[in-house]
Amino acid sequence: MDLNAVEQLKNVLSSITIEKDQIIYEEGEPLGDGYILSLGKVQLFKNTSDGKLAEKQTINSMQVFGVWNSILGNNVRLFTAKALEKSSALIIPKATLDKKLSTLDPFIRLLFRQALSNSENFGSL
Repeated sequence: MDLNAVEQLKNVLSSITIEKDQIIYEEGEPLGDGYILSLGKVQLFKNTSDGKLAEKQTINSMQVFGVWNSILGNNVRLFTAKALEKSSALIIPKATLDKKLSTLDPFIRLLFRQALSNSENFGSL
């Protein structure tokens, strides 16, 4: 996502400040809002069988996170998101995301779901 697009979205989306080491959401929580990271870094973690958190992906400025569950049709968060440094993000309300996805062509939605589910890279998200 480019800086110009983020600047335009700032006019219509709310923003939040996230402190270093703050948990934004946890794996297993019910789905909620998505985010566009406007500044900072966020780490996505996955719970392991021995109760530890495995690092899966670092989210950098201008990247979107917390939305894949809605695309995949999951009801809970697949990852824990934690700020690696003081950050700011735009909030994509769940209702807005759901509305946009509901207007998506069913074939395209299926392609997204299958690509994300089958992708070797998705395991690292």
